[in-house]
Amino acid sequence: MGWPIDPDEQCVFVDVPQQQTAVFDEPEMLLPVTSFANELRLSVGELFGWLLK
Repeated sequence: MGWPIDPDEQCVFVDVPQQQTAVFDEPEMLLPVTSFANELRLSVGELFGWLLK
């Protein structure tokens, strides 16, 4: 799983093997995580809040 991030558009592309790339572009959307991090709850808004400080 990969999260290419577009800071200009404030969106995250979620790449999962053998699935179509999904776009997360609303601040309240929770980003999917791999099974080893299943307790992590991170929204698009939180991610960009950290990155754009």
